[in-house]
Amino acid sequence: MKQLIFALVLTFTTLQTMAQLETQVSGRITDIAGKPQASVTVSLLNSKDSALVKFSLTDPLGKYSFTGIPFGRYIVSASAISYNARSSAPFLLTETSPNQVVEPIVVELIAKNLNTIVVSSKKPLVEQKPDRLVVNVDAAVTNVGSTALEVLQRSPGISVDKDGNISLKGKSKVMIMIDGKPSYLSGTELATLLSTMSATQLSQIEIMTNPSAKYDAAGNAGVINIKTKKSLSQGFNGTLTLSYGQGVYPKSNNSIMLNFRTAKFNSFLSYGYNLNNGFMNFDIQRNFLDSQGNIKTSLNQQSSRINESHTNNVKFGLDYFISPKTTLGFVSSGFISPQQQDAFTTSLLKNSDGTLISTEKTNRNVDNNLKNGSLNLNFHTSFDNNSKELTANIDYLRYNFLGNQLVQGNTYDPNDQLVGSQWLKNVLPLTIDIYSGRLDYSQNLSNGIKLESGIKSSVVSTDNVSAFYRKNNVEWSADSGLSNSFHYTENINAAYINANKKFGQWYAQAGLRLENTQYTGNQSSIDQKTDSSFSRNYTNLFPNMFLSYDVDKNNMISLSIGRRIDRPEYQQLNPFVSFIDKYTYSTGNPYLQPQYANNIELSHSYKNIFTTTVNYGIIHDMINETLIHSDSVIIRSVGNIGTRYNLGIAETAVIPFSNWYTGTFFANLYQNRYDGAINDIPFYARQWTLAVNINNQFSFSNGWSAELSGNYTSRSRDEGQAIVLPLGQVSAGFSKLILNKMGTVKFSIRDIFYTQNPKEIQNFQDIASTLRMSRDTRVATIAFVYRFGKLIKSKSASSPTEEQQRVKLN
Repeated sequence: MKQLIFALVLTFTTLQTMAQLETQVSGRITDIAGKPQASVTVSLLNSKDSALVKFSLTDPLGKYSFTGIPFGRYIVSASAISYNARSSAPFLLTETSPNQVVEPIVVELIAKNLNTIVVSSKKPLVEQKPDRLVVNVDAAVTNVGSTALEVLQRSPGISVDKDGNISLKGKSKVMIMIDGKPSYLSGTELATLLSTMSATQLSQIEIMTNPSAKYDAAGNAGVINIKTKKSLSQGFNGTLTLSYGQGVYPKSNNSIMLNFRTAKFNSFLSYGYNLNNGFMNFDIQRNFLDSQGNIKTSLNQQSSRINESHTNNVKFGLDYFISPKTTLGFVSSGFISPQQQDAFTTSLLKNSDGTLISTEKTNRNVDNNLKNGSLNLNFHTSFDNNSKELTANIDYLRYNFLGNQLVQGNTYDPNDQLVGSQWLKNVLPLTIDIYSGRLDYSQNLSNGIKLESGIKSSVVSTDNVSAFYRKNNVEWSADSGLSNSFHYTENINAAYINANKKFGQWYAQAGLRLENTQYTGNQSSIDQKTDSSFSRNYTNLFPNMFLSYDVDKNNMISLSIGRRIDRPEYQQLNPFVSFIDKYTYSTGNPYLQPQYANNIELSHSYKNIFTTTVNYGIIHDMINETLIHSDSVIIRSVGNIGTRYNLGIAETAVIPFSNWYTGTFFANLYQNRYDGAINDIPFYARQWTLAVNINNQFSFSNGWSAELSGNYTSRSRDEGQAIVLPLGQVSAGFSKLILNKMGTVKFSIRDIFYTQNPKEIQNFQDIASTLRMSRDTRVATIAFVYRFGKLIKSKSASSPTEEQQRVKLN
């Protein structure tokens, strides 16, 4: 850690000594009578993608200026309370023309009641930026009543499997961030977290397949950043959302979001309640084969599960604007999610000729309670004419899970006579504590280069106890053979440096990230006979490069190259065998190594309407689930199975066919190829897959709008052994503005034809299996959204800093 701090101090000191950029943009803001307008928010934007570069306020004479700006093409936008926003014509800063005086921008008073806020503009569903794809959640009517996990599942290039694992463009292991902070969860825990978040609380989803060095290196497929809503309007305002959905079982997503902003403070509070009742039915057929491929025994399992969850979540934050250039902020959030599940499974074990050997009937009652809490303290400042920025973040997160399950299993002979019965109780307390801190610094240099650097340190501590009890007659006793505890600690220290420059029609960015990982795991059983511990310490470099060229005003070509890492999940390292049912167990692997990915992506954009991308990636030491067969029992484990190659081509099109109809189309054709070994047996497989996502948005008169959308994925092999059969769904919805455009009524139906039911087949080694799953995915939802608020008239108002305009927590 001392070396990292020294590196940052050295970088900061070096940058301080370099000459400052002599560029300047200036101008003034007036009303239609030519009178200067003071305290107007003026934004300097990149003309290519409208990305924010700097903020400023006009002085009493209506004047503004920006200095220390990299060369490039920009526009200036002016906005003020009760005035229509206006923008300048694009202009260019070059070495030969480093200063620009913008023509006066005239703002016009809005002929509206100042006491109300009316939201009438509509963002496109998908925006293609040079380095990311942005999904505007509110733009899709069918997102109403959805969870964050369901919104992700319908987003371009993203797929979610039956276990909640998220893939991007055919590649698993995506790093999920929330408001710029890593979630630090994966698999079932991450799926549960995203299922507690309502779509109405989300603003945007940013999809980055090859992020810069300032982002954590985790996630071979890239980064998905889920941004929650936060108002920038001064005064008091809020949004109330009420929704009810009906599938086979009822569902409801309700929330209220409040925001109050003055010249010196901004506070926000949100509360949400989510009711999610549903079902899952499984039909699993396993055939166990001999060396000639003939069936020795077979197992058919049919399972029915009814789920019920109630989630209460809250978020509170406060920003103090110390000055127009300095902000100190605090954010706290958390949720409580009690969940219940009742399941019944029938397992039929048969011999080679189909004769019944035995029947197992299992009742499982699950009572889980998941709690999450997080605290964030953040600081952002800019100085030296806004040419330098410093951001600091300190975070603490805690996940607390308490699981209780009661299992009753009865075994019957072929004549349906009871031959055995057992009761098993399992108590699963789990806590995850995460501490992290980071410091980021950026500076514009005299030669047009923008340098970014920073350090980060995180510590993760997990405690997982799995206590099993068996019932003998009327008494419960501990089962020391199944019970165990697992403690895991991980420390990651990182430093990065990143540089970018715009020169002529070229834009270049290059970065290097250093990450050191240290972890220790200790597993112990109650009988103290199977204790084990392991530890590891390793350091890696992760280079990243991005290059773009503006061929002309309509065409842009870009190239990105990067290296990333995926570390094993915490529980994947736990070596103890855990009980799922009589015929299924699971175990971790303490010898699991991280997997490394090298990615390259070439893209072409035409008028920001059509974007074509070709990508190629190689993953070494790929982490994948493995199945081990012992008698009639399947042991699910995980291992480094070898190398995976991913080749794909994707097309994104956002086409405004008319002023009332816009179509968004995404198609991705890719191949996953595997070359390695599973359980020391050679494994080779390849699969071409086509994924399509279509969204049609319609805007009519009198506040009516509608949507027709759908997605389809052909046969795929995203996780090695499992082949997923074709899957897709169609959804539709409409909305109507009411109450003087302050309210909206929405109605939607998801998965109209009830086709979003996964089917898998696995044929490897001595096992041939199929899985069919049905869920409560066809849901009709009606929702009411009401926006309210009152603006504040003030003589002076601070402009939102860049930290409020975009998340500065990453």
